[in-house]
Amino acid sequence: MNTLRVILIVLLLARHATAHVGSPNVFFDGKAGPHAVRIVIRPPLALPGLAQVDVRTDGGVSVSVRPVSLVSGVDAAPPAVNAPPVAGDAQLFSASVWLLHRGNYAMHITLDGPGGSGEVRVPVQAAALTKPEMPPSLGLLLGALGVILFAGAVAIAGLAATARRVRVMGIAAVLLATAVGSGAMRWRKMDADFRNNALSKPLPIEARVRTEGERHFLTLEPAGATSSWHTLVTDHGKLIHLFLIEESSGRVFAHLHPVRRERRLFEGVLPPLPPGGYALYGEVTHENGASDTLTGRVTLPAPIGTPTQADWNMKNEAWCQSPPALLGNSAAPGALDADDSWHVGTASPTRSAALMGGGRVVLLTPGEFVANRETSLRFAVLSPIGEAATLQTYMGMAGHCVLRRSDGSVFTHLHPNGSISMAAQQLISPRENSKPAPATLSHEITFPYAFPQPGEYRVWVQVRTPRGVLTGAFDVRVK
Repeated sequence: MNTLRVILIVLLLARHATAHVGSPNVFFDGKAGPHAVRIVIRPPLALPGLAQVDVRTDGGVSVSVRPVSLVSGVDAAPPAVNAPPVAGDAQLFSASVWLLHRGNYAMHITLDGPGGSGEVRVPVQAAALTKPEMPPSLGLLLGALGVILFAGAVAIAGLAATARRVRVMGIAAVLLATAVGSGAMRWRKMDADFRNNALSKPLPIEARVRTEGERHFLTLEPAGATSSWHTLVTDHGKLIHLFLIEESSGRVFAHLHPVRRERRLFEGVLPPLPPGGYALYGEVTHENGASDTLTGRVTLPAPIGTPTQADWNMKNEAWCQSPPALLGNSAAPGALDADDSWHVGTASPTRSAALMGGGRVVLLTPGEFVANRETSLRFAVLSPIGEAATLQTYMGMAGHCVLRRSDGSVFTHLHPNGSISMAAQQLISPRENSKPAPATLSHEITFPYAFPQPGEYRVWVQVRTPRGVLTGAFDVRVK
């Protein structure tokens, strides 16, 4: 009984702990010492539960996995679990490890082989991903048993009475009904607490536009009464990464970086985006390693001044913009951030998408995309004359990839090293390994991923060139 109570308390106290919408799996591409690794971590649906850890690397090595809670530390962590190779694939190693409670974990993955040993720590956030549902047949059975128990208890009370048996049975029925009603109220409260606090879900934000002079400003505040942003740390040099996607057609995409003005307030200059309704997705990382996804909606007014309306109405060309001069991060929201970028244009239904200025980005991943199948989103960026394009790092990365399911149920922001927050990984890594490896620049970029659901997706790929940040957009069907 005590074990059941502990499990219920853990479930009720769990908080949201995800950095993506509808895509809970963790992807990492990098190195563990001398070994190149690709890691996929599939968190459990409920806690306590088993997380599946798949490690793809060179054969002939031994792999072990150890989940370490950032609350209790290494000394309280369970022993490492051996990850044996999967039958039929000598380069794929798999293990299941228990995550006992909600919160932040560091998955210590160690490899030993002829080339030496190495370890990598991948941040994982544990929270309930789904609400347990009772099968209707089991509910009917338990309901029938409850009625039998209720009637039996009333009858026993009547048999135990020496006088006024009917009155005693009535009192017993009232007391039992009151107890059942109180239990039902308590259960509904626990269920509401679970839905509101235990299920992994994005945090709502309130977004509005204010106008000052000839500029529009976008203001963001957390919708929750107790939410605060005073414990944030920078990820890729920014406290927040904000994405705006025009809802009616998805033709407009913006990647912005507002400035924190107060503990509960972010604000940034709006670029000249077409007016209309937009879906907002934000990403923030806290000093304890927890990452949150922020979601909201906002209606943008028409830009002030003389925007390039003609470019907006082009059907077959892409229009991309970013600040022309790299002046560094803005200390106050009086100017666009140096890494802000925005894109207007139709998405390509083929494997080749146009870039502004005549270049192209080509999706090289062969074959069809299948839900829950590990893959690599591989792109090549070409110049206007078809040669390999010259790329620069964009916020420390060779590129960024954002994808969204057509109904908004899935949203993910990927880097070449996976879906993890770089800030979170630096917080859990040893000091000598806390600095990320410099990005390897090539005209080809690869993002590890597995689409969580079938359906229609829009994929945006962002790279920085000497002409600024360019975005390619694709429509992808996942079977």
